[in-house]
Order: sequence, then structure tokens, then C-alpha cells
Amino acid sequence: MRETYQEFQARQVELLVVSSTDLEMTSFVAETLRAPFPVLSDPEWSVFSQYGMGSAMGVPLPGSFIIDAEGRIRWNWVAPLAVVFTPPRPEELLSLLDTLF
Repeated sequence: MRETYQEFQARQVELLVVSSTDLEMTSFVAETLRAPFPVLSDPEWSVFSQYGMGSAMGVPLPGSFIIDAEGRIRWNWVAPLAVVFTPPRPEELLSLLDTLF
């Protein structure tokens, strides 16, 4: 996502990552990855729960959401409860944005 972040910004879209780790670990990961977008800490899983995310082996499953300016979820992908899954690639998300807006 770091490599395509400018393409999201060009579409006036903000990326936001929510981590299930505590603030210290989330900050470390964000700095290590040199994330140009906000990375938030949600160790209580509040956001994960509000968006209906499942969990496996004590960790919330990942997901991707496209939310419009009014706060409506226009598209989502939630990882299945499976050993192997393929999250959407940044290029797929950019293409979806182009068709939704």
C-alpha cells in the first residue's frame, strides 16, 4: 500500500490501517513499515467488532472497507475463516474506487 498511496490520494481517498496490537507495538510497526498513512491501535478490538470482523486463534481477521464521505460502507472484503486467503491487491482497490465513484 505504501507504493500506491499517492494513487489513492490522487482519488481523494484516505487509507487507514487499524491494528489489534497495543500502541507501542503499533507505533513500532508503522515506523518500521514507513507507513505514509495513519495506523491506529485497537487492542480491545472495538473497531474490529463494530465492523463485524471475525477472529481466529486469538487474532482478528483482516478486512478492507471502502467507506464514502457520508460514512456508508460501499464495498468490503473480510477474510474468510480459512488457512489461506488472498486480500485484495492495491490495484484491485483502485479499480473498485474508479467504478464506485
